[in-house]
Amino acid sequence: MGATAVTSAGPDDAQAVWDRVLAGSGAIWVVHGPAGSGRSTVLSGLAQRGRRSGATVLPVPAGPDPGTVLLRLTTQLVELITALDRPELVSMLSAVAWLRARLESGSGAGPQTTAHDLITVLATVAPRSRIVLQFDDFDLLPPELATVLTLVAEGARATGTVTVATVNGRGPAGGPVGKLLAVADGTIGLRPLTAAETTALLPGWTTRAGRIASDPALVASVRTALGPLFGNPGTVAATIAGLRATGRLSVVDEHVCLIGAGPPIVLPDGHPETLRLRRLGRPARRLAAVIAVLSEQGAPTLERLHWLASAAALTPSATGQALDDLVRAGILRSGTDGAVEFAVPALAGRLRLAHGTRWRTVLHRRITRDLLGRRPVDPAEVAPHLTELPPSPPDPEAAGLLLDAAAGASTDLPTARRYRLAALRLLDPSDDRFPEVLRALLADSLAAGGYGTLADDLATLVAPRLDGNWPSARLSATVLMCWLGALAHEQRLAELDVVRPLAVEVARALDTARECRRLLDAVNRTDRPLAAEAVRALARACGAEEDHLFALGAGILLGALPGDGGRPAEEWLVPPEMPPHDDVAEAAEVLDTVSVLNVLLRGRYQPPTTGFSVGWHAVRQAYREGEWDAALSLARRLEGGRLWWDPPRRHRFASVFAAEICAQRDQPDRAADWLRRLPFRTSADAYVAWVRCRLRLSSGQYDEAIARGRQDYTDCRERGVRAGMERLLARLLQGARRHGDTETVTRLLSELEGLAARSPTASVQEAALVCGGLVRGDMESVRAGVKLARQSGDAFRIAEACTAFGEVSPVPAPSLLEAHRTLQRLDAVVSLTSVAALLDQHRIAFSTDRVDRTDRATLDPLERHIVGLIANGHTNRQIAAALQVSEKRIEARLTSLFERTGSHSRVELAAAWLQGRLGTAAVLADS
Repeated sequence: MGATAVTSAGPDDAQAVWDRVLAGSGAIWVVHGPAGSGRSTVLSGLAQRGRRSGATVLPVPAGPDPGTVLLRLTTQLVELITALDRPELVSMLSAVAWLRARLESGSGAGPQTTAHDLITVLATVAPRSRIVLQFDDFDLLPPELATVLTLVAEGARATGTVTVATVNGRGPAGGPVGKLLAVADGTIGLRPLTAAETTALLPGWTTRAGRIASDPALVASVRTALGPLFGNPGTVAATIAGLRATGRLSVVDEHVCLIGAGPPIVLPDGHPETLRLRRLGRPARRLAAVIAVLSEQGAPTLERLHWLASAAALTPSATGQALDDLVRAGILRSGTDGAVEFAVPALAGRLRLAHGTRWRTVLHRRITRDLLGRRPVDPAEVAPHLTELPPSPPDPEAAGLLLDAAAGASTDLPTARRYRLAALRLLDPSDDRFPEVLRALLADSLAAGGYGTLADDLATLVAPRLDGNWPSARLSATVLMCWLGALAHEQRLAELDVVRPLAVEVARALDTARECRRLLDAVNRTDRPLAAEAVRALARACGAEEDHLFALGAGILLGALPGDGGRPAEEWLVPPEMPPHDDVAEAAEVLDTVSVLNVLLRGRYQPPTTGFSVGWHAVRQAYREGEWDAALSLARRLEGGRLWWDPPRRHRFASVFAAEICAQRDQPDRAADWLRRLPFRTSADAYVAWVRCRLRLSSGQYDEAIARGRQDYTDCRERGVRAGMERLLARLLQGARRHGDTETVTRLLSELEGLAARSPTASVQEAALVCGGLVRGDMESVRAGVKLARQSGDAFRIAEACTAFGEVSPVPAPSLLEAHRTLQRLDAVVSLTSVAALLDQHRIAFSTDRVDRTDRATLDPLERHIVGLIANGHTNRQIAAALQVSEKRIEARLTSLFERTGSHSRVELAAAWLQGRLGTAAVLADS
C-alpha cells in the first residue's frame, strides 16, 4: 500500500494530520524521530483531539516493562466496556477476562490467536465508541509482542479503529517495526521545534492547566542552558520538571518565573545526551568531566591539551583521540581562539553535579601539584586552581603566586579580586603584605562593581581571620567606610550589626567612639547630613582626608543614602565646580542608587552587574524608556528573588511601577496583586496612592478616588514622603478636571504649585507647568512642561504632556498623534482611549499598524452600546453593571467582536469605533 509520508513535521503539521485522521475511517500511522524530538508530545496532542471529538483513547506505552503491554491493553478494554454499560457487551467482558487469564499464566494460543481475540473485542466495541490505540516506543517491544500488535492494528483498521505508534529514528527496514511500516497508511517524521514553537509549549510543562504564560527570563535561561536541545520537547519538558521539583519555578504576576540564584540548569538524569557520552568510553567521559569543571573559570584551549591530559590521567595520544570523539559526537565544539566548549551547557552542569565537590577539589589539587612541579612556575596558569582549593594553613609561597597573577597585565578586575581574596586566606595577618593586599581587595571590588560580594567577603572571610587584630587605624577606618558603602549600595543596612565590631575597633584605636557611634546611627536612620559630618570627623581623626579609597567608600555610602533632592555639599560626592544634575533628585527619592552614583561619582563609580540595586535600576530604566514588557519581566525577577531573600521593606518601587503598567493596560486584578505584595508602610507610599487612584478612577469610583487620594497625600506629607507626590496630585487633578469638579481642581492645583515652590525638582516643575497650563488654558506653560518631560526621557510622561498640549494648542494634531503612537507602543489602554477620543473630537484621522475588517462588521444595538462604553474608558465590570448583565456575558460579546472586526485589543476596537469604522458613533454621546 502506498503510505503518505509527512517529513520535517512540526507540532502544527502533526495536529493537522490528526484532524484529518480522526475525521476519516480507520488508519495506521507511525511517528518517528530522534530521542527528544517530541514524539510523546505529538501523541498527547492526538489524545486531546481524539477525546474532544468523542473518541476513546487507549494509550499503551512500552514503559519499563514492555512484556505487560497486552495486559495493560486488556485492562483498558475492560474499563471501556464497563463504562459503556451496554447489555450486549457483557459477553465481551468474559472474553477479555479469559484472554487476561491466558496472558497472566503465560500459556495459551500464539500471536495470531491472541490478535484475533483482541480484534473481535475491538470490532464489537468500535460501533459504540470510536477507538484510538496509541503505542509509544513501539521499537522497544519484544518481536513477538510487536507482531501481535501489528496484526491487531491491521485487523482493527477495518472496524474504524485508528492506531498510532511511535518509534525512535526511522526504524529498521525489517523486523517488527518494518512490518508495521509496511502496513501503515502514513508516517510522520518529526523535526526539532523552532524556538517559537518550544516557547509556545512551555506553559503546558510549567503548570498543570497549561494556561499560565512563561516569563521571558525563564525562556531565555532554559534556551541558553539547552542550546540546540531547546528544539527537543522531551528535553525541555524534563528540564522544566526538574526545575519545578527543586522549587525553582513560581508564579509571579500571572507568569511562571525562574526564582532564586540556585545551581545552573542541568540536563535531566539519564538524558540521551549523557547516554551518548557514556557510549564513547571511559577516556572521553573523564576528559568531558575535566573540561566541564574547568569551564567554570572559562573555556580551556587546545594549547593546554598537555595538562588536560594530566588532569584526566590520560596519555596525550589518548586525550587527543577522546577529544576528537567528543567533537565528532557533537558534545564538544571548538570556539574562538581554540577554546573547547560544550555544545549543550546544561550537560556540563550535569557532569559537575554528578562528580560533586570533592572530585572537583581533587581535580584542582592534582592540576596544582602538576603545575607547581614544573619550572618555571607560571602564576597565571596555577592561580585559577589555587583559588578552588579549600582553606589551608598559611602558605606564603602560594599567596605570592596568586598576587603575581593578580598583578598580571592580562588579568581582569573580577579575576584579580578573586586571586587577592584567595591570597588573604593564605597570608597570616602578621605578614607585611596583608594590609597592602586588603587595601587592593577593597579597590578591586569597588572598581569592578562588586559591592554585595565585598560585603559578604568582609563579613565571612576577612573579619573572622583578623578577629580583633585589625591593621593600622587608617586602613581599618577605610575598610569600615567601604563596608558601610557596600551595604548601603545594596540596600542591606539591616546588616549593620555585623559591622559594629569593626566600628568599635576603629573607635578604640582612634579614640573616636562618639563619631563612630554617630556614623552608625546616622546610617541606620539614613540621615545623610549627619552621616557626612561623622565621616568628616573620622577622616580627620585617621588622616584619611586625602585618601582616594576612603573618599570613594564615603562617596558610595553618602550617595546611596536618601538625600534632600538638592545639590550635594559633601566633598566626598562631587567637586564644587560640578553643576547639579536634574535627574539626581528624582533618582535619590526612588532609591535608584545606580543612577545617583553614576552622576555624583562620575568617572569613579562602577555599576554592578548583579544584585538588587542594579535590578531596580534596570526596571526603572525600562519603564522610562517605554520598554514596559521588559520592565514587567525584570520586576518579576526581583519579586521572584524575594522568595529566596527579602529586600528592604522600605524599598519596593519595582512592584509599584509594575502595578502602574498593569493598571494602564486595564488589568486591575494584576495591578492589585502587585500592590498586595507591598508592606504596610514604605517610602513608595505616594506612588502606591498614585496607582490606586488610577484603579479607582478606571472603575468609575470618582468620589472615593478623590477622597482617598487626598487623604493619602496628606498622610505622606505629614510623614515627610516626597517621592511621587507630584504624580499623585497631577492624577487627582486630571480626574477632577474630567468630571468637571472645578473647586477640587483649584485646590489641587494650589497644592501642586506649592509643592513646586518647596521642592523645585524637574519632575515637580513639569507637573505644575502641565497641570497649571491645562487649567488656565496657558499653551506656553504646557509647552515648557513638555520640554521638561522630554528631558526626563520618560516615555509615558512625554505622552501625557503631549496629550495636555494637544488640548490647549490650536494645532493639536502633531502632539495628539505623537501621544497616540507612544501609548499604542506601551499598550497603555486607559490613557490611549482618552487620546483616541480627543482625536475623534478634533476629527484627526490616524492609521493603525494592523489591517482590520471593521468596515465589514455589522453591530447590533447592544454591541454598539458596549463598544461606546469601551471607547469612554469603561472596564468590563463597569459595562456589566451598566447593562445589568454578568461580566462573563460581556467577555463573550467582546470575544465575538474581536473575531468579527479583526481587532486585537480593546484599544483597536475603541479606535475603530471613534473613527466611524464600526457604524455611527452617535451612541457614544448618549452613553
